[in-house]
This record gives sequence, structure tokens and C-alpha cells, in this order.
Amino acid sequence: MRRHAPLPFTRRPPNGRARLFGDSMIAVLQSAHPLRHAASQIGYWRTLHPDLTITGRPLADTPALPVLTRADVGRLAADTVREGYFHAPQVIAPAYAARLARVVDNLVRNGIPPVFCLVYDEFWNMFAGLDPLLRALLGEGYRLLPADIWAWHVAPTEGASGWGPHRDLPRLDALRADGRPRVVNVWLPLTDAGPDNACMYVLPAHLDPNFPEHVDGGRFGLEDWQNIRALPAHAGSALGWNTQVLHWGGRCSARATAPRISVGIYFRSADCDLRRPAPDPARTGCAPLPFGPALALPFEARLEAIAGALDLYNKRIPSDFPTTWEAIFAFARRHRRGT
Repeated sequence: MRRHAPLPFTRRPPNGRARLFGDSMIAVLQSAHPLRHAASQIGYWRTLHPDLTITGRPLADTPALPVLTRADVGRLAADTVREGYFHAPQVIAPAYAARLARVVDNLVRNGIPPVFCLVYDEFWNMFAGLDPLLRALLGEGYRLLPADIWAWHVAPTEGASGWGPHRDLPRLDALRADGRPRVVNVWLPLTDAGPDNACMYVLPAHLDPNFPEHVDGGRFGLEDWQNIRALPAHAGSALGWNTQVLHWGGRCSARATAPRISVGIYFRSADCDLRRPAPDPARTGCAPLPFGPALALPFEARLEAIAGALDLYNKRIPSDFPTTWEAIFAFARRHRRGT
């Protein structure tokens, strides 16, 4: 995921999109927006999607998930060490993915950023099927830092896009000597993602002339453009990459017929704490949590995690939510730990 500047405190978005609406209309939309007050109450979210759950332990009751075989884990781990990324088969059923995609779609229609889907248990426990692979890559007791989460809804509109080319954490110490990552970014699409609706693209690590010696400088230079790979992915499958790999979301064509909806979480080894190599106020006070059935994330902690994510990855909020961005940032400032 791509880190952006701290939350802006200006009254108008920098790109001027708010001028598309009358000031009085903007004031009404901002003051009435649920993120002003209602979204801080668990009842709001339960009413919005009564078929979903919000408990203290989101992984305590996971659905029946497709199981990665030992052969799958060996192959995907080897892919990650050599090429810097993996593409896992279905880890949640297509019908389950479609159900969760509708939730994200509904949030966006209500002027709420997709990352708020992580208020619900179901959006955490859909990653549980990757546990054997994450243990193979990161070791036992691997963890997450709750603020390192995000979700995307790329509209099926010509020119709409994912995030541009970047390396998540271009540090040499993000990899072990044997090539295993210390941090993995897992990206799970809830709708089919292909070249027409902004699927992911990657420059495999073993084909990257800057990998690994020159990733610290963020270099993007390519020697052979044919080394770039498109990564079309079915809903419910999973992509993951180490934080040095050069990757990006594509741009939608006029032929796009469905949005690209996806959710991403950083997972890291037990001996890696991103608050040290990647310090940021949004991570302050957030403790790394072991990922498993005992994972404790009560409602208030999820609001803090979402507020931290908005602080870390906020750059496109004003353009994506031109009439509600101010209420979104007010929510983040109110719930961010330590503010």
C-alpha cells in the first residue's frame, strides 16, 4: 500500500473538486454525513448491514474457507522468494466475495470510504485461509498492525485507476538473507479484476534491474518493458508481494463493466515492527497483534485502526469523495489514537 502525506487540515480539497457543488449544498452534506456522529456508534453499522457481525474477536468464528494444500503453500512460497509475489487460488468462495463486494459498493454510495468495511468481522476473517502460507513466509506468530489496512473501489469508468507505480516499503531490511519477506502486503479482490477494470501489475523481483540493491532510492527504471506482468485475479483469490516489489493498479478502459473492489492488509513477522523502520504518527500507540482466532479487535479499536489508515493512505480522499471528504477527515482526527 502506498503511504501518503498526513491528514490535510485545509477547508477545501487541493484539486478544487468541491467547486462542482454549491457551498450551501456541501455544508448540508457535510453536517448530515453519518461520519460526523452516527458512525461512532456500533448500532449505526449494525443497522447499515444487519447480516454482518461486529464482535470483539473477528477470527473466532470464520466461515468454511477453501484450504491451501501443502503443495500450494510450497509453490506460492517459492514464487514469493524468487519473484517477490504470489497469486493464491480462491481463499474465499465467489458467493462470499460477491456478498462482501456489495457491502463496499453500498458504503461508497453513501459517501463512506471503502476502508470502513473493516468495521465488520467478515472483512478480517476472509484472510484466515492464507494462514498456512503466511506462516511459511513470515514464521509462527506473525502479526498485523491494525492501521496498515486499506480497501479500494475503482469505478468501471474509462480512466478510473488504482494507485500508480510504487514500492510499499523500499528498505533492504524488509527481506531476509534467504529471500523470505519480513512484511507481506496481501491484496484480496472481491470482484474479478482484469486489464479492463484496473487489475494489478507487477515487475517481478528477479526481473527488476534495481532489485534488491537499489530499491532504497525508489528507482523505477526498466530495461525490458516486456517483463511487466498483468495480474488478472478472480474474486476471492489473493495476491501478495514483499514490500520492495514495484507494482501498481491499472487504468480502466471503456469496456469495464464492473468495479474493481479489493481489500489489503500488511502482515509482518514477529520480529518486525513497522513503527521502527517506517515511523508515522498514525502508527503511534498501535500494538502489533498476532493474527489468529485470539485476535482481539473490539469496535472502538477498529475505529482507531480505520482512522489510522485514513491518516496513512489519504491522498485521493478529496477527489474520490468531493462532497464528504471534510467529514471523513474529521472522523479520522477524532478517532486517531493520541490526538
